[in-house]
Amino acid sequence: MTRSCDVDAVDEDDLIVELRTLVDETAPPAPDTVDVAGSGSFRAAERRVRAFFQKSFASAVTVTVGDRPVGVVTRAMLWAAEGTAAEPGTGERLEPLGDSTRYRLLVFACRPCGLTAHRMHHDTRDLPRCAHGRMELRR
Repeated sequence: MTRSCDVDAVDEDDLIVELRTLVDETAPPAPDTVDVAGSGSFRAAERRVRAFFQKSFASAVTVTVGDRPVGVVTRAMLWAAEGTAAEPGTGERLEPLGDSTRYRLLVFACRPCGLTAHRMHHDTRDLPRCAHGRMELRR
């Protein structure tokens, strides 16, 4: 006999732990309550809380699992948990501003006139030029 199971199913203790990620610790107590007991999964419980906010003008709700309080979830905290567009460059693993520890700026110079050019890479096929010809890499 094969038994189907919900891969997202969790027990109530685990559900409470996951739901606490939605709790706004700075929010005052909320008069309305949503009981998510029997949801079976975090996603289902979160859908119940979202459904409450869609039907209500309340800005916060106390979430419980049966008679066990989880905390106060605010509308703003719930929407923030959805994720938002990130800042430019967030996914590019860029390093903070400042001197890089892995790269250095290359300085090219022309001996006769002293003109300089800066590059991030060295490509012998495309060296900087001035009126006197190709510039040389300074050491």
